[in-house]
Amino acid sequence: MKLNPYTNMYKGASIGFFPLLTTLILLSVHYFTGALDWPEAGNVRAQRDFNSAIGMSFITGYFWFALRLMHQNVASTLISLLVKTNQLSQFSAHRRELAAEFKLHLFNAIIISIMITVLYCIFEGLITVKQEIHVLFLTATAVPFWFLAILFLFQISSNINNVLPQANDHIDRLKSIIIVLKLGTANSIFAMGALAIFPIFWLKKDIPSIDVMGVTFFTGVVAFYLFWPVIKLINMLGKEQKAVLIELDREIEKGIKRCATGQLPATAVSIEDLESEKERVNKMGSRIFAPRDKARVFACIALVPFSWVLLFIVEWITRLPHYR
Repeated sequence: MKLNPYTNMYKGASIGFFPLLTTLILLSVHYFTGALDWPEAGNVRAQRDFNSAIGMSFITGYFWFALRLMHQNVASTLISLLVKTNQLSQFSAHRRELAAEFKLHLFNAIIISIMITVLYCIFEGLITVKQEIHVLFLTATAVPFWFLAILFLFQISSNINNVLPQANDHIDRLKSIIIVLKLGTANSIFAMGALAIFPIFWLKKDIPSIDVMGVTFFTGVVAFYLFWPVIKLINMLGKEQKAVLIELDREIEKGIKRCATGQLPATAVSIEDLESEKERVNKMGSRIFAPRDKARVFACIALVPFSWVLLFIVEWITRLPHYR
């Protein structure tokens, strides 16, 4: 994983190649160590290891792919904004700032992922001299699983703050916020896909009501966290749009007064320009999300309950009696 990942493209392999390869390697390791042996009915421990091997492998690859895609989208958006505001020379400075923050998140995610894994081993009694080989590998692969998940959460909550450049006028500033807002929304929507993989951890396991409440609460908290940068950008856009409209109203009022006293012959033209700019600013708030964007958000949210329904269908199929 590069320490300066914010480039506008990944040279060589596709951004999905290494995450896919990582997922396949993890599944292969778990298969050959025995974690993916089909568990017997009623063997809770074997079923939990089976579910964990599949779930952690897929989510690890998913979060790595999501990180790479996020970095590429951030870099592309930053370049686009800097070109539009004639500040492309500042790209290196923005990238250094993003890379420095990424290194800090990298270090914190490593520490936290190791701490979570160690605490889990202590509570589950996995720190023993004699331990099954597949359990050892499951424990080891939990570190990259937590590392990439935490790193992604750190990045999605902070990187768009460093993308917004300084603008020369009000219109460019508002347009830049809208572009970054769309970037944050796309990142959040894609991140929600990981929540659709989580039901695999409860495959063929009894789901107590406390687990249902816990998972529901966890899903809600994560969803709110993922969309929090988007919410902040929407609030920022509303405040700055309101401030621009107030300033334009003041300029229009001054122009009307000058026109009434006959101070400037061209004041009427100036007022008309200000009214046109005010109309453009007003329309910006209603053009943030197209119907297609709203449909994506709805589909993303609907994907989580759909994944649970799919889990129950798979369980029902696997429990059907087999006749010769």
